[in-house]
Amino acid sequence: MGQRIEHVDSIRAVAVLLMVMVHAAATWGPSPNSQSSFLVYIVSGLGGLAAPLFVTVFGWGCFHSSSTPSQRYLRAGFLVLSQLVINLTAPHLFDVFTPGVLTLFAVLILIQPLWVSPFKNYHERKNFILWASIFATLAIVYFVSGLQGSKVWDERIEVASIIIWFSHLLLTGTYPLFPWLIFAILGSWIASQKDSRLTFPVTKGTVTSISIGLGFCIATLLYSEKNGIDWARPRGDAILTFYPANAPFLIAALTGVAILWMLIQNVKSARLNPLGKLSLSVYLLHFVPIGLFHTIDENNDWSFETSLFVILIYTLIWIPIAMVWSRLIPKVSAEYVLRTLTKKLVKQ
Repeated sequence: MGQRIEHVDSIRAVAVLLMVMVHAAATWGPSPNSQSSFLVYIVSGLGGLAAPLFVTVFGWGCFHSSSTPSQRYLRAGFLVLSQLVINLTAPHLFDVFTPGVLTLFAVLILIQPLWVSPFKNYHERKNFILWASIFATLAIVYFVSGLQGSKVWDERIEVASIIIWFSHLLLTGTYPLFPWLIFAILGSWIASQKDSRLTFPVTKGTVTSISIGLGFCIATLLYSEKNGIDWARPRGDAILTFYPANAPFLIAALTGVAILWMLIQNVKSARLNPLGKLSLSVYLLHFVPIGLFHTIDENNDWSFETSLFVILIYTLIWIPIAMVWSRLIPKVSAEYVLRTLTKKLVKQ
């Protein structure tokens, strides 16, 4: 795109802040026995929207990208290497070769024409394409749930062979192509709208869809309370599960992403824009302190209040860091390196 849209940078910033919060909570959160429902719902609610929002805004950017195949290959390779760096800096969370959200971005870039072109070539049918994709994804997840692999965390991150790596990349990992492709498709649909001031259309159709999604979330929450079932958990037995992403989670996440996008596009939040422009760099860098200091609460001795304070401070501190970073050393970033490499590729 020729001109950046400020609220999209703000959305990127919110997405990366939520990702930081999730990883901080996974590292410094209190023990399960001491968690109150307040922290559980924060992590399961806002935290559960981190990756969906991150992938959606990535899909938005891919729609506006005019990269050549060679540039896409370079970017994909850069992201795969970046995922390896992340795994090395956070060994308490991932195996060395565990595919993650950046490898998901890499494969999305490689197959970009397959999921972006329909919205460009059949613009008048964009709503049908989106809903057909959503219903097909939900149907496969619901009726063939075994495709997504185990609910055991170790089995989703361990990579014993190249075959398992590809399996995790496509179906059975932490952020496999299926079903996470649906969020990139949503981002491409948002990008296909013609109004750049409000990128997410506020229409009768979108409001109705969001209302139905909210109704579904409330109904499942009430059902869980009535029957003594966990409403949302990263993995295990619950109505909404993240690993693997089940159908109720996908409905809730698509609804939540739509709400966040609509809210943020109407809020003047220029202070978040530097963080949005450095979202990849911050995503990479925030694992370093987590990896270095993950043992400071190894026995889960911190109280709920202490854990919450540490998690919030560590999350929010990246806003001023990004402001200073963008002013003093804007060229020292993953974004600048990637732009420079792709520009050189064009000149060649």
